[in-house]
Amino acid sequence: MFIGEVVKQTGASAKAVRLYETLGLLGQVQRRGLYRHYSAVQLAQIKLIRQAQQLGFRLSELGAMLPDAGQQPDWSLLLQHLEDKQLDIRRQLSRLQQFDQQLSLMIKEISHCSAAQPQPVLTDCSTLVFTGTVAALRGRC
Repeated sequence: MFIGEVVKQTGASAKAVRLYETLGLLGQVQRRGLYRHYSAVQLAQIKLIRQAQQLGFRLSELGAMLPDAGQQPDWSLLLQHLEDKQLDIRRQLSRLQQFDQQLSLMIKEISHCSAAQPQPVLTDCSTLVFTGTVAALRGRC
Protein backbone atom coordinates (compact mmCIF):
# COMPACT_ATOMS: atom_id res chain seq x y z
CA MET A 1 0.00 0.00 0.00
CA PHE A 2 1.08 3.55 -0.63
CA ILE A 3 1.80 6.14 2.03
CA GLY A 4 -1.65 7.76 1.79
CA GLU A 5 -3.31 4.50 2.81
CA VAL A 6 -0.77 3.98 5.60
CA VAL A 7 -1.59 7.47 6.93
CA LYS A 8 -5.32 6.68 6.91
CA GLN A 9 -4.92 3.36 8.69
CA THR A 10 -2.38 4.42 11.33
CA GLY A 11 -3.08 8.09 12.02
CA ALA A 12 0.60 8.84 11.52
CA SER A 13 1.51 11.71 9.25
CA ALA A 14 3.36 11.03 6.00
CA LYS A 15 6.30 12.95 7.46
CA ALA A 16 6.33 10.67 10.52
CA VAL A 17 6.20 7.53 8.36
CA ARG A 18 9.16 8.76 6.32
CA LEU A 19 11.02 9.54 9.56
CA TYR A 20 10.41 6.01 10.84
CA GLU A 21 11.85 4.71 7.60
CA THR A 22 14.88 7.02 7.80
CA LEU A 23 15.55 5.86 11.37
CA GLY A 24 15.45 2.24 10.23
CA LEU A 25 12.36 1.36 12.25
CA LEU A 26 10.51 -0.11 9.26
CA GLY A 27 13.21 -2.16 7.61
CA GLN A 28 13.59 -1.96 3.85
CA VAL A 29 10.62 -0.22 2.24
CA GLN A 30 9.99 -1.42 -1.31
CA ARG A 31 9.33 1.01 -4.14
CA ARG A 32 7.04 0.92 -7.10
CA GLY A 33 8.55 3.41 -9.44
CA LEU A 34 9.05 6.63 -7.47
CA TYR A 35 6.57 5.68 -4.74
CA ARG A 36 7.14 3.82 -1.50
CA HIS A 37 5.08 0.68 -1.09
CA TYR A 38 4.48 -0.51 2.48
CA SER A 39 3.72 -4.09 3.47
CA ALA A 40 1.23 -5.29 6.07
CA VAL A 41 4.16 -6.00 8.40
CA GLN A 42 5.38 -2.41 8.06
CA LEU A 43 1.86 -1.15 8.68
CA ALA A 44 1.82 -3.17 11.92
CA GLN A 45 5.26 -1.74 12.81
CA ILE A 46 3.95 1.81 12.38
CA LYS A 47 0.96 1.05 14.61
CA LEU A 48 3.29 -0.42 17.22
CA ILE A 49 5.58 2.63 17.03
CA ARG A 50 2.62 4.96 17.54
CA GLN A 51 1.39 2.93 20.51
CA ALA A 52 4.87 2.93 22.07
CA GLN A 53 5.11 6.71 21.62
CA GLN A 54 1.76 7.14 23.37
CA LEU A 55 3.21 5.15 26.28
CA GLY A 56 6.12 7.58 26.52
CA PHE A 57 8.82 5.84 24.50
CA ARG A 58 11.06 8.02 22.34
CA LEU A 59 11.91 6.98 18.80
CA SER A 60 15.56 6.60 19.81
CA GLU A 61 14.51 3.95 22.35
CA LEU A 62 12.45 2.00 19.86
CA GLY A 63 15.31 1.02 17.57
CA ALA A 64 16.65 -1.45 20.12
CA MET A 65 13.19 -2.77 20.97
CA LEU A 66 11.55 -3.38 17.61
CA PRO A 67 12.41 -6.47 15.59
CA ASP A 68 13.40 -6.24 11.98
CA ALA A 69 10.45 -6.59 9.63
CA GLY A 70 9.24 -10.17 9.51
CA GLN A 71 11.26 -11.33 12.53
CA GLN A 72 10.11 -12.24 16.02
CA PRO A 73 10.88 -9.75 18.78
CA ASP A 74 13.40 -10.49 21.50
CA TRP A 75 10.72 -10.95 24.17
CA SER A 76 13.09 -10.76 27.15
CA LEU A 77 14.62 -7.53 25.85
CA LEU A 78 11.18 -6.08 25.13
CA LEU A 79 9.99 -7.05 28.61
CA GLN A 80 13.05 -5.36 30.17
CA HIS A 81 12.38 -2.13 28.27
CA LEU A 82 8.74 -2.15 29.37
CA GLU A 83 9.68 -2.77 33.00
CA ASP A 84 12.27 0.04 32.85
CA LYS A 85 9.65 2.42 31.43
CA GLN A 86 7.18 1.44 34.14
CA LEU A 87 9.81 2.07 36.84
CA ASP A 88 10.58 5.46 35.32
CA ILE A 89 6.88 6.36 35.31
CA ARG A 90 6.55 5.31 38.96
CA ARG A 91 9.49 7.56 39.86
CA GLN A 92 7.86 10.45 38.02
CA LEU A 93 4.57 9.80 39.83
CA SER A 94 6.35 9.84 43.19
CA ARG A 95 8.04 13.13 42.33
CA LEU A 96 4.72 14.62 41.20
CA GLN A 97 3.04 13.47 44.43
CA GLN A 98 5.76 15.27 46.40
CA PHE A 99 5.14 18.42 44.35
CA ASP A 100 1.41 18.07 45.01
CA GLN A 101 2.02 17.83 48.76
CA GLN A 102 4.26 20.91 48.68
CA LEU A 103 1.64 22.83 46.71
CA SER A 104 -1.07 21.80 49.17
CA LEU A 105 1.04 23.07 52.05
CA MET A 106 1.67 26.39 50.29
CA ILE A 107 -2.04 26.75 49.46
CA LYS A 108 -2.94 26.12 53.08
CA GLU A 109 -0.40 28.64 54.36
CA ILE A 110 -1.40 31.28 51.81
CA SER A 111 -5.08 30.75 52.62
CA HIS A 112 -4.29 31.30 56.29
CA CYS A 113 -2.25 34.38 55.43
CA SER A 114 -4.99 35.68 53.14
CA ALA A 115 -7.66 35.26 55.83
CA ALA A 116 -5.53 37.18 58.33
CA GLN A 117 -4.79 39.98 55.88
CA PRO A 118 -7.60 40.19 53.25
CA GLN A 119 -5.85 42.88 51.20
CA PRO A 120 -2.19 41.84 50.81
CA VAL A 121 0.36 44.38 49.79
CA LEU A 122 1.46 43.81 46.18
CA THR A 123 5.15 43.69 47.12
CA ASP A 124 4.42 40.87 49.58
CA CYS A 125 2.86 38.80 46.79
CA SER A 126 5.78 39.43 44.44
CA THR A 127 8.17 38.25 47.15
CA LEU A 128 6.27 34.97 47.30
CA VAL A 129 6.37 34.49 43.54
CA PHE A 130 10.09 35.13 43.24
CA THR A 131 11.29 33.33 46.35
CA GLY A 132 8.92 30.38 46.02
CA THR A 133 8.40 30.15 49.77
CA VAL A 134 5.68 31.18 52.14
CA ALA A 135 8.10 31.34 55.03
CA ALA A 136 9.28 34.79 53.87
CA LEU A 137 5.75 36.11 54.29
CA ARG A 138 4.87 34.52 57.62
CA GLY A 139 5.87 37.59 59.58
CA ARG A 140 3.70 39.80 57.34
CA CYS A 141 0.38 37.94 57.84
